[in-house]
Amino acid sequence: MTAVARYVNLEVFLILLLIAGLTAGCGTSGTTEAGIENGDSKPTRAEMILKWNLHTDPKTIDPQLNSASDGADIINNLYEGLMRYTGGELRPAMASRYTISEDLLTYTFYLRDARWSDGKPVTALDFEYTWKRALDPTTASEYAFQLFYIKGGQEYFEGTGAKDDVAVKALDDKTLQITLTTPTPYFISLTSFFTYMPVRSDAVAGGTDGSWAKNPRMAVSNGPFKLAEYVTGSHITLEKNDYYWQADQVKLDRLQVYMIVDLSTSLTAYESGDLDIIDNVPVQEIPRLLAEDPTFSILPMLGTYYYIFNVTRPPTNDVLVRRALTLAIDRKALVQTITKAGQLPAGGMVPPGLKDANGHDFNRTAGNHGLDVERASIEEARKLLAEAGYPDGKDFPEIVLLYNTSDIHKAVAEAI
Repeated sequence: MTAVARYVNLEVFLILLLIAGLTAGCGTSGTTEAGIENGDSKPTRAEMILKWNLHTDPKTIDPQLNSASDGADIINNLYEGLMRYTGGELRPAMASRYTISEDLLTYTFYLRDARWSDGKPVTALDFEYTWKRALDPTTASEYAFQLFYIKGGQEYFEGTGAKDDVAVKALDDKTLQITLTTPTPYFISLTSFFTYMPVRSDAVAGGTDGSWAKNPRMAVSNGPFKLAEYVTGSHITLEKNDYYWQADQVKLDRLQVYMIVDLSTSLTAYESGDLDIIDNVPVQEIPRLLAEDPTFSILPMLGTYYYIFNVTRPPTNDVLVRRALTLAIDRKALVQTITKAGQLPAGGMVPPGLKDANGHDFNRTAGNHGLDVERASIEEARKLLAEAGYPDGKDFPEIVLLYNTSDIHKAVAEAI
């Protein structure tokens, strides 16, 4: 892909909540109705169903192949790693406890009694298989690097080491031991990430390129929900996993996930009651919703929006051209006149809010890499283009920009 420039800003979730206090997976939500069954005078609870718009059809929901937030939203409801973030806190999940060696290199996890959605036990061997699968170069996992902290992991992925040299080992059905290359204080939190979530070898064997994960007949999961239906381009149905170790804490019976791409259509569906929750709205609707809709909220999210240059083809194989195009973007104008939802202009990949080893904001410490995030540096950009052989843009070739399909991505692309 050839991109016209690199643009970074802090994304903001636009969330419409029909019911307050929603916890997708382990909380209360949805609408209930009392009813009478078989002449019994005792009211019975109707199904608790959450209707949610994902906006798109995920490329994959295979935990080791996924690299997108839409796929992650589904995966996080289907699967569970050794640890899980709940209510903002990292808590034991598939692992009931763990120990760390004195040299901070060896982690031993002790698994709780947990089962897959078909009733079979979750074992340490499932985790060993999964992590080595992610590192297997033939799997081609885009997020394999997340496991390079494990001794022998990077070497196996790069073809200079063997699978058996990867230091993750099931000592028995309930004990998993990992040795790292260097002390990694955040390794525990990494085990909550979707690439680390277990899959079962017999399920994976049921379909190539992650197709098994979208097939309810093949897919098994160990999280709060199980896959009941997947209709490409239409919807996904997730049903409560009765074998989940905390099934009694899961208040929803079903998640009905839709793939409505158009934001206006999605908002209309929400306002008519056909959707319970949406996480994005048309930019032009924000003033009205802020003024009129008490269910509308703007919440911060740590994220970075950027374009990637193709550095293998001209003219963006020239660092002077890349620098010039980057400097020519007015980031402040973009967030104030295009996105208009509280996003922040940024000059680096790491957004504000993340601390470095000394407890300082990493974004502030790293700086903006010479970028003025308040305005475009047009004159400097012109000088660099001239130095690259394109004075005043003369003879500058046409370049192609690819962007995600949605109204806001289109608006940003057109502005740039």
